[in-house]
Amino acid sequence: MIMLTYSQKKYLFAIYKLSQKGGAVRSADVAKLVGVSKPSTVKMTQRLIEDGYITKEPYTEITLTEKGINAASGLYTSKVIICDFLTGSAGISSDVADNDSVSMVSHLSEEALEKLTAFALDLKKCPQ
Repeated sequence: MIMLTYSQKKYLFAIYKLSQKGGAVRSADVAKLVGVSKPSTVKMTQRLIEDGYITKEPYTEITLTEKGINAASGLYTSKVIICDFLTGSAGISSDVADNDSVSMVSHLSEEALEKLTAFALDLKKCPQ
């Protein structure tokens, strides 16, 4: 199993988020959302293509493959659960929790992310 790097997670998350809006996902939009230059986005896009997460022909939109959708939706699900935990249980404002949950999902190892997500879900099941 290939472990995603921090940068790969950020880009997949951005592509997934942009694709949820229903329009075309362009490199320039990804660069803006991730906060990097277009050449950096082109380089990472090529890596994601090589790893089978996205497809993109020159001068066309970026499309997630099935592998990319699975990886990105897993990241997104964990982000939502952690964001809910941060706002509901930790009392963090929604804007801060949203940004921090994206950072946590991008930086944590797969093992830590799975355990934190499970913890947040278990905590939600317990009566307060």
